Amino acid sequence: MSEKMILGAQMYTIRKFASNNEDFARSMEKLAKIGYKYVQVSGIGKDVTPDAIAKASKDTGLKIVLTHTDMNRVIEETDAVIEEHTLYGCDCVGIGGGWMYKPFNAEAIDDMTGKLAAAIEKITAAGKTFAYHNHKFEYERGADGKLFLDKILEKSPKMMLTLDLYWVQAGGADPAVDIEKYADKIYTTHFKDMRIVENEQKYAEVLEGNMNYDRIIEACLKCGVKRHMVEQDDVLPGQDPFDCLETSYKNVMARYGQYFEQ
Repeated sequence: MSEKMILGAQMYTIRKFASNNEDFARSMEKLAKIGYKYVQVSGIGKDVTPDAIAKASKDTGLKIVLTHTDMNRVIEETDAVIEEHTLYGCDCVGIGGGWMYKPFNAEAIDDMTGKLAAAIEKITAAGKTFAYHNHKFEYERGADGKLFLDKILEKSPKMMLTLDLYWVQAGGADPAVDIEKYADKIYTTHFKDMRIVENEQKYAEVLEGNMNYDRIIEACLKCGVKRHMVEQDDVLPGQDPFDCLETSYKNVMARYGQYFEQ
């Protein structure tokens, strides 16, 4: 792989510090100081305006790689969503998954993909990408033996993936194997790690948990998967989420820096 990979920060990690325009701008500045050059905008407050997002991106030099946008907005306000992403200089409209469907089953998949179909066509026609973010529930198998994730992709052939490696692992699959399996469908990954604390599964900074990142990086290089967003959904008591993002950044660059843009 001749082209370097990129490492970004998933802003969902610091969502409590991005509830308004001023906090969003300060958080972007802090991410830039850590060394990140790319971000995913996700989980921010409803009071953060598109103009403020675009301004903070320009002021800090942080490139917005993708978003997680409310699914209802994607479906009902597709044109406005596309315009906002153009304002951001962002080429990918993402959603955080189908977690609002309970139960998540074959009928839910039909409903979700059917409602998204027209929006995906518009987004694609505008020269942008639509990406779906997995959790572990997409690793359930239906009556036909197929993974729900595969069913989603079959029904939405223009859909790409934000492959969350933590949730792949939690779903009982091998992240490195799935990187190879879905290589042509991966727009970006989510880099996070998994630790066990008092017999409980917890999120960890990258390379501070038990996931096999040597194999993950090897698979990314082999398959040409370029974009990777660091995320830590929740931190341990007493931890600062910015410190966690910094630890992940430093760990990845210390071990695998030769493969990433610096």
